[in-house]
Amino acid sequence: MKQTATKVFRKVIPNGIEISLERKSYQINYPASVWKEFPDIYRQNFADALAYSLTMHLCLNGHDKIIYNFPPPQFEPYFFKGMIYSLGETTLLGNGNVRTSDLLRLFYNRHLNIEFTGRPRYNRFKNLNRNTKNRAVIPFSFGKDSLLTFALSRELGIEPHAVFFREPKSPFENRHKRKLADRFFEEFSTNVEFFPVSAGRLRQTSGNWWGWDMVLTQYTLLLLPYLFGLRARYLFWAHEQSCNDFFCDTEGYMVNPVFEQSRNWLLTSNNLARQLGSNSVFASLLEPIHEIAIMKILHSRYPAIGKYQMSCFSEEDSAATKRWCGQCSKCARIYVFMLALGLDPKSVGFTENLLVERKQELYSLFKKETDKNGVYDQSGLGRDEQLLAFLMAYRLGAKGGLIKIFKKEYLSEAKSRERELREKFFGIHTTDTLTYELKSRLIKIYRDELSELS
Repeated sequence: MKQTATKVFRKVIPNGIEISLERKSYQINYPASVWKEFPDIYRQNFADALAYSLTMHLCLNGHDKIIYNFPPPQFEPYFFKGMIYSLGETTLLGNGNVRTSDLLRLFYNRHLNIEFTGRPRYNRFKNLNRNTKNRAVIPFSFGKDSLLTFALSRELGIEPHAVFFREPKSPFENRHKRKLADRFFEEFSTNVEFFPVSAGRLRQTSGNWWGWDMVLTQYTLLLLPYLFGLRARYLFWAHEQSCNDFFCDTEGYMVNPVFEQSRNWLLTSNNLARQLGSNSVFASLLEPIHEIAIMKILHSRYPAIGKYQMSCFSEEDSAATKRWCGQCSKCARIYVFMLALGLDPKSVGFTENLLVERKQELYSLFKKETDKNGVYDQSGLGRDEQLLAFLMAYRLGAKGGLIKIFKKEYLSEAKSRERELREKFFGIHTTDTLTYELKSRLIKIYRDELSELS
């Protein structure tokens, strides 16, 4: 049977890149002040990489053959490796109906149906050394991690530039965060730039999750022109310590459910900047600490910023009208963390009690695996952090059906392991992505905030 080929074209346009396939075009537009600073000698290679990264998943989405009308991008091996190690996340989204080996075989075989045309392009490497301003570009979501990264940057004397990626298939999230951004600007005179990802319409086109696999790496690539336009010294992702954890699946594969957020991948991501002539540093200020510690520091040291937190997945219908849907595992996890730290969930917009017994399925601690759990919760890696959080919330007098279940089934374990759990989740761990200047000042802040809890 003859294969049907999907041809992908790309071109550099006055303010960015245009990607075309199947009689449709998707423009990636940058502010004029940003694009004009992005060196001409790198624009063609950048266009190749961007077009490939935003469409490579189509080989898994029912497209028999993909022909790219340009040479193989510099970053193709990089994205191939990232995709291989990110497949574990897709396995978890399959709720036990998908095996890692099946996905590996599918991607391995289908990727052979990708072809490139066009002459190889050999640009002489040139380090332009423009990234000298004490600024940081921050992928920004109003989650606890990006809010704390924003606050820490300001305290460290680094000017933050926040960018929110507006995905066309996330209408509820976009609407809520536009409102938060307007309020944020009024209070801090800081603009959160909304960057539309038009090619996001190509994600999940056949009812499955293909296209979201390498989304954070795509965002890293999309932000490269900003490093030049702002002459920013840093790109700060907000990846915490738990992003480095692995578990062994039923087939014996070691899986990191959030591989793109691991310190190893972040360190590797620095190569993206180097190959396009930038000397900016990619790092995570939050690498040394865990989620509940992030919550503590954000809301105790920077309460004015913390009140803007929105960490909900925003996928349930209830998210259309509520900042926190109350029906996803992310809502549940943040809710119990707040109670554990003596914070009022209403202060960030929660409107219902998530400790009632019918919410049990939202917590990985209670071993209820459902499609309402995110990939991290399904992995079971967050179980012990929730165990500690429930213990702390219980001691502070939290009420609800889940507290009763915790007291009956988990209190004894939590008490016997409390010292171990506190040392882990309120301790300070690896700092591999941080430069010495960042590390020394950050560790002092973390010790000041966490010493009495660890």
